[in-house]
Parts: sequence; structure tokens; C-alpha cells
Amino acid sequence: MKKAILITLICFFLCGCGNYSELNNLAIVTGVALDKKDDKYEVSVLIANSPKVDTSNKEGEAQTTVYSATGKTIPEAAQAVEQKSPTKLYFAHINVVIISEAIGKEGYLKTADWLIRTPQTRKRFYLLQAKDNKAKDIIKIISPLESFPSQNIKTLINTNRNSKSIATAVTYSNFIGRALEKGFDPVLSSITIHGDVKKGSKQDNLETTEPKTYLKLGPLALYKKGKLIGYTSSIDSQSINILRNETKEISYTLKYKNDYINIGSDQIKTKTTLKNPNTVDINVSGIGNIYSIGSDIKISDYKEIQKIEKKWNKQLKKDLEKIIKKLQTEYKTDVLGFGNKIYKQYPNKWKKLEKDWNDKYFKDVKVNINVDLKIATTGSLTETLKEANK
Repeated sequence: MKKAILITLICFFLCGCGNYSELNNLAIVTGVALDKKDDKYEVSVLIANSPKVDTSNKEGEAQTTVYSATGKTIPEAAQAVEQKSPTKLYFAHINVVIISEAIGKEGYLKTADWLIRTPQTRKRFYLLQAKDNKAKDIIKIISPLESFPSQNIKTLINTNRNSKSIATAVTYSNFIGRALEKGFDPVLSSITIHGDVKKGSKQDNLETTEPKTYLKLGPLALYKKGKLIGYTSSIDSQSINILRNETKEISYTLKYKNDYINIGSDQIKTKTTLKNPNTVDINVSGIGNIYSIGSDIKISDYKEIQKIEKKWNKQLKKDLEKIIKKLQTEYKTDVLGFGNKIYKQYPNKWKKLEKDWNDKYFKDVKVNINVDLKIATTGSLTETLKEANK
């Protein structure tokens, strides 16, 4: 028995050492950027454990570097990157993939094909649209708050999605799934660089209380038939996320009685129902809290609360109607999936509409919006402070 246990322990430690040695021989890829350079494709990979320092050299943290190469196709460019790396590229730990505007306008299919066929990738990484910058430059920007640029981007996505509802967390598999669904066009969160690219990729950007260069998530990037067609505004991005029921938290500023009120909510729910092939009903409900209010507004009065609720409901409905009209007539892209509901409920009808859905029939869908938002009962600030000092 003792001999068997000893043999088992020896095998365990030998296997452990073998895996450790293998890991040291791998270049862990945490981010990928896809660009166009002249008439060629450029693939850039962010490596977390490279011994060569290019983008980060913060004491006590893993070093990172970026390798880039071009090719006539994306797979050819990726193969050229492999040849530059002294160790084998390992794609199982990708956090983000950034695609340039040129790649987006060309279409996602070439990108999709390479990523699907790339070994080890788990297809659950975030996909983002580079705006006004090269995708390659975006994965080089370092932050004092995160060890790796890719982790910084991932954290940025989650924070903005949860607190502002302007961005949306789109994984690769989610994007491709939406793009391939009938009657559904996908969206991506855009990302841009504020500041100087070269300074943002240097150690100096970590050694200041206020980084000179940083990444910022922008408005949603709209796609139509697999191609990038434009961007929405911040308020329209929030409205789209509300309509798609992908809102974690919203913040609204209302003008009321010559003053401003700030209302926040993390309980917004949206239900979209297809009434018939030409009519969609959208119901938005939720509960909000007042976080900031003018001193002359008595929110201890329930009638006052009702007036504020009415104004909030009216404003949100107006914003939602505005973006729906833009999607139907200006962008002509069905990112809300009205066509998909027709396809599922009226498949024979969809066959007649599918070919010209975005450009001809989508704009004729009648949308009825009902907004029912409530404000949690709360006393006035003066009363609250008096209660606290008792």
C-alpha cells in the first residue's frame, strides 16, 4: 500500500513539473487586434508572459508585448505572427478581440472564419469595435489599475455596462449568433483612445496620478448584413440597450421646475411582443430612486412624486421613439430583432419579407411603446437629516 501511494505521489509531481515546463514554453495571448494595412490584413497579438518588454514593465507584474504581422489574408497574417514569437502562441486565455473600422466595413465573415478555426479559442472573449484608432494601438494602452491592457479593457466593459448602460458586453459567440439569426442585426461597443498613443503604451503612463492617455468606451457600433454602417450617440446607445432589455443600470437627469433631478435605476425591464406582422408592442417598467434634487422640490409630497414620474416616463418614451425612428429610416438596420420575431411567429410571411426587410419593410412596422416607471417613496433631504440627528 505504501509503495502504491509513493508511486502515485511521484507521478503527480512529475506531471505537475511537466505542465509547468510546457506553460513556460507558451506565449499566452490575452488580446488580439485586427487591422487593414494598405491592401493587406494586419494581425496583432498581446502576449502576457513575453520576456521582451514593449508595453508594460511594472515591477511585480507580468510583462506584456505586442507582435504584429501582415498578410494577404487574416490566416496568413496570423501565421506570420507565429513566426515572430519565440514560443508557441496559446489562444485559450483571450480576453478581447478588437476589430478596426476597415475590417468592420468589409464584413465580419473573414474575421469570424479565422477565429472559429483558431485552436484553443473558447469563443467567449469580448469583441469590440475600434473607433478613430487602429485596433493595434488600442491593445497597447496600459493602465495603472490593471496588469494587462486586455484585462483593463475587459474591466472597462463590465464597469460601463453596469453603471452607464451605454456600452454592451458582446462576446464573440453572441455577436456571430445574432449576425447569423434571421431578422436580427448585431451591435458592438466601440472603444477609442484619448491622448497620445505612444505615451499611453509607455511606463510613464503608469507613473502619474492622472494618466495622460486612457481608453474610453464610445457609443454602439451598428451593423447591417454583417457590415459596420455607423455609430449612435450616447443617449441613443442607452435607449437601444433598454429596448433590447440589456440594461443593467441607467441614470437620468430631468429638468423639473427650473431645477434638475437625477434618477437612477437598476430594475429596468423591457418586454417586446409581436402583435401581428406589422405591429410591435414594447412595455418598459421599473423602479427608480432620486439621487439628487433641488431644495425647492418637496419629494415628501406623493403628488410631487407622481409629477416627477410622469415627466420621467414621458422623457424616456420620447428617447425610445426617437432611436426607433432612426433605426427604421436612417440606419435601416434591425438591431432590435423585430424581423426575427416575424420569422419565428410567421415563417411563411417572413419568406416574402426577408430579402428586402431592412431597406423596405422594417420602416413600416408600427411600434407602440408603453413606459411605466415608478419612483421609490422617499422623504425630503431636510426631513432625512433631522431624523438622523435625533
